[in-house]
Amino acid sequence: MATIIKKSVVHMTELHRQLGQVIRQVALGDEHNIVEKGGLPVAALLPMAEYERLVRDWKLKEFERHSRALGEEAERRGITEEQLMADLEETRNKEGGLSGDLR
Repeated sequence: MATIIKKSVVHMTELHRQLGQVIRQVALGDEHNIVEKGGLPVAALLPMAEYERLVRDWKLKEFERHSRALGEEAERRGITEEQLMADLEETRNKEGGLSGDLR
């Protein structure tokens, strides 16, 4: 089922006068506010939980993109997954990098 996102438009002059009220509405509700200046959308106000979800989604997509690129490069070079994992482990140990197992 699709999520319905309510949105409203708030003009810059109105935002200046009613900033506290607009922020409270955003924080307490599930509504996005599009800020307009001169009739053009310039920013969006959304609840912090929604912002955190968007950032998490962006990070996951970036991780997947990098992982795919790494896998494609390893395949192009004829490196097996085991060799790749061993190389990553060796690099991590040399640099004192990440803790924990990569597998």
